Amino acid sequence: MSSSLQSNATGEDEALNSNGTSSDWDYLKKPGFQPRPLRLAICGAGAAGLCLSYKILEAQKNGVLGSVEFVLFEKEGDYTGTWHANRYPGCRCDIPSAVYQFSFAPYADWPDFYSYAGEIKKYFKTFAQKHGIVPFIRLRHKVTAAVYDEASGSWSVTVEDLDTSQIRTETYDVFAPATGVLNNANRPAIAGMESFTKTPILHTAEWPANFNWETAFKDERVAVIGVGSSGLQIIGTIAPYCKSLDIYARSKVWIVPTIVSLDSLKDRDWKGDNFSYSEEERADFAKDPEKLYRHIKEVFDKMNTRFEAKRSNSEMQKVSQNTALEHMRKSLDREDLLLKLIPDYAVGCRRLTPGAAFMEAVKFPHVELVQDPIKSITPTSILTESGIERPVDRIILATGFDTGFRPQYNLRGRGGIDLRDAWAQKPKAYMSIALAEFPNMFLMGSGPGIPYANGSILPGMEAQADYVVACLSKMQKQDIKTMEVDRGAQDEYNIQQATTLRDLIWSEHCSSWYKGGTVDGEPFALYGGSTLQYKELLSSPRWEDWKFTPLYKNRFAFLGNGESSVEATGGDRAYYVTLENCANTLSASDFTC
Repeated sequence: MSSSLQSNATGEDEALNSNGTSSDWDYLKKPGFQPRPLRLAICGAGAAGLCLSYKILEAQKNGVLGSVEFVLFEKEGDYTGTWHANRYPGCRCDIPSAVYQFSFAPYADWPDFYSYAGEIKKYFKTFAQKHGIVPFIRLRHKVTAAVYDEASGSWSVTVEDLDTSQIRTETYDVFAPATGVLNNANRPAIAGMESFTKTPILHTAEWPANFNWETAFKDERVAVIGVGSSGLQIIGTIAPYCKSLDIYARSKVWIVPTIVSLDSLKDRDWKGDNFSYSEEERADFAKDPEKLYRHIKEVFDKMNTRFEAKRSNSEMQKVSQNTALEHMRKSLDREDLLLKLIPDYAVGCRRLTPGAAFMEAVKFPHVELVQDPIKSITPTSILTESGIERPVDRIILATGFDTGFRPQYNLRGRGGIDLRDAWAQKPKAYMSIALAEFPNMFLMGSGPGIPYANGSILPGMEAQADYVVACLSKMQKQDIKTMEVDRGAQDEYNIQQATTLRDLIWSEHCSSWYKGGTVDGEPFALYGGSTLQYKELLSSPRWEDWKFTPLYKNRFAFLGNGESSVEATGGDRAYYVTLENCANTLSASDFTC
């Protein structure tokens, strides 16, 4: 049993033994609203885990939270999540740097409008270092199980130290999966793949560190399988260095000029679909907060005006499609490539990625775009369904991640229910933050139904972290043992979401990880609304959707001896009298008969 269930003040026995009558009830001999200590395990030290950690530390400084003993378990040898794992050539964010940062931690030193993986990793590490989060991170500590214990209302979390192979199980009051959805490489099941041993098969999600690919590829016939975001980026980068390059593309893909188009950016020194901030401008950003504020706000504002384009057949969607079509026609300037690449689904049905370098690459004479499905792989070649066999020296899988949301470890809730089974077909959650049958568990960027496709996911993560802090505060100050979202509320919420999603472009006929790789399935990965609505939804928890179990049999035991938290801490006993109100004083002259 966790320490938070053992360390209550005198009067605990009376509270626990109460049968609800006043004759045998004695109040707890402690001030009211005194926060009970909590232990919290966070699985993952990527952006979501770092965000939650920051919010907890700030809430403790501001008195919103009491003692929360938390730890971030990270299986990799470094933190920052997907930006540590992804280091393939050309890896960058597909939305502008200005909006891929925490709103409470703006960065003055982004080198490019669209930043590359190394710079994004540097940002998150700088953030964690500045705000004192690093001491709470346990690197190369892999969560292998998290099991809810009904009797104690706590989580037993088992962790393997990958350096020592030591395995420990500890008890926590709260468990927060923060592994994200882009963390486990997706390997397609292609016949004969294991027979290819000419060179190691590479994957964009598992790119070897310090690999000199520029030298290696110049004498190799390279094949890239996949044209999602990672495929477009790596192809555009490596194509000039390859002896030959075959691109195997199952799907057609929209390529947009830039996710954010602003008049203020038109005169920049664009190179393809990107530009660099000058050293002088970055210095100005650091010295002049107003200038940095205006730039970030302008880009965020433009990003947040794009939701109307997500509605099927809307005027903004038609404009987006015409813009992308004209961009591709002008950039490719070849009818054969246009026929191979331009899709018949709405712009944004699949995740959008700028790809100027990719469109240049497919025009190179040594590059071939192959849409014939792969039948098998031999020790020396790739054979397609039409019977054509193309020799290859190097295979690169740009097939993204396993985006089924199912955890890679044993995660069991009430009654032993396994989340891997519950999410085997169609993952569902409550506001992408909680799950019925999983008390005291809060999802951070790792559940279905978050605004992945509206631009930056970080504002959604911020809203989630604030929500979790509100829940922790309620648990602490009102002596709540467990809180669990109501199954009926979760089901009704998902019914509403499903109906909204039907009229959005993500439900159109296209193969997308938003739908678990299906063509006509429900885009369960996404929130059926704008990012701004999602933030508004989470800004004030609907406590009526939750079931609470008090720590004591009397649910009002947290009121204690009648003393307020202000009195107990020696705070301002007239805090509700403010200078602002006195500045708006009433006077006799305001009276009228």
